[in-house]
Amino acid sequence: MAVPTLGGVHHLKFPVSDLPAAIDWFGAALRATRVESLDHHDLDGRLFGVILSVPGLDMPVELRRNPEMAQAMAGYDPVTFSVADEAALRDWIAHLDSVGIEHSPLLKGFAGHLITLSTPDGVVIRLYTALPEDPATIDMNPEHTDLGTIGH
Repeated sequence: MAVPTLGGVHHLKFPVSDLPAAIDWFGAALRATRVESLDHHDLDGRLFGVILSVPGLDMPVELRRNPEMAQAMAGYDPVTFSVADEAALRDWIAHLDSVGIEHSPLLKGFAGHLITLSTPDGVVIRLYTALPEDPATIDMNPEHTDLGTIGH
């Protein structure tokens, strides 16, 4: 029997306590747009989840109303998005500043540079420069990073 393989990532999901606030934040921070035709309603017609399209991602992002889980995940970084290089990170910093989204300064990580930002519920998202083609060039020495500043 052949070993099955995965076909990729179907979608990402973030728990949120306030759907409208989260939609606004993802729209401002990541330029996400809501795909209203895919809204999730319960049997009573109450909206409990939305699907977002995020430029640069080849999968949708779901925001699911779940205040308890959002609170439990505050401070945790479930996903790190890749950007091309340090110049791209600086462009993101300028964008985030222009729309009033708080973020870390440019930080040195193990495998390049990154910034962190937090959703309204405190879930951390990282934007990290693309991995080098040669993993042997990655410096895993914590003394050469901003790990104390990253804190997540």
